[in-house]
Amino acid sequence: MKEPIDSRQLQIFFTLAKTGNLSDAAKELGITNSAISHSIHVLEESLGTKLFHRPGKVLILSEQGHYLAKEATSILTHMYNIRSVLAGPILDDHTTLRVAVGYNFMSRPLPDVMREWQQCFPKATLAAQAAERDACLNLLKNDSVDGAILVDPPEDASLEQVPLFEDSLRVLVSSENSLGRAESVTMRSLHQKVLLVSRMHSHTTQKVLSEIRRRGFSLRDCVEVGSGQAITEMIKAGNGFALVPEWTLGTDADEGSLVWKTIEDADFTRKWAYIRKASAPPSFMSRTFLRLCQRVCEELNASPRLV
Repeated sequence: MKEPIDSRQLQIFFTLAKTGNLSDAAKELGITNSAISHSIHVLEESLGTKLFHRPGKVLILSEQGHYLAKEATSILTHMYNIRSVLAGPILDDHTTLRVAVGYNFMSRPLPDVMREWQQCFPKATLAAQAAERDACLNLLKNDSVDGAILVDPPEDASLEQVPLFEDSLRVLVSSENSLGRAESVTMRSLHQKVLLVSRMHSHTTQKVLSEIRRRGFSLRDCVEVGSGQAITEMIKAGNGFALVPEWTLGTDADEGSLVWKTIEDADFTRKWAYIRKASAPPSFMSRTFLRLCQRVCEELNASPRLV
């Protein structure tokens, strides 16, 4: 009978797959580069397969490495949760975990997290409240929620933040629009165009409008339409363009009549994080919620290193 995979070797492999770099993985794990290389070699020997291709100094996951990296996410999460149960206080099944969540996250990844969390705590309640970024912060600081998932978290010593993933705003436009037909899109290309947004006063919308003004350009109009689906329908009708990350629209934007464009002279990268008060130790339910969020966000984290 073959031995099970060593958990430490699995953790080292997963960290290396995530970072794509020996030095970064060594720094995260607090061990040496040679220790990582040795561990990966032993793991590959025990599995009888190559997990990485190594053209030069580049590390690229093999097909078997891709499979193991995907499986390792749930395996390690489950192991961490077991440790938390054994080390944590007795759980009150009827406890409520309160979280404030950005609108984008509430509509797409959160339902999967809530479903798995409820399976872990069938008698407990996960009360999720959708809110704008600043409102999420205020709810947390006023002790109205136990944690919050929001975009571009502030640097605040009173808050502990755990990065979840990064995304980038891209231009979504009709293929018949001049922007859609252009070989390249720049900030100047947006001048005197109509921008479609879900919520006018959101942190992201205000960030975009501020950058457009800072560059010395202006929009013909900025129209609040309320939802991602409404944005795609308006764009199909030729009524403007949107600046959104691809994951927020799901399959709504997977039609040939719409095209995605990257703004070549601007970086609209956003950082998503889970934050909580640094002074309040997280409960077991809160730690489990975070682990589930991290697992779901692995698919959203557009890291070219996992290739």
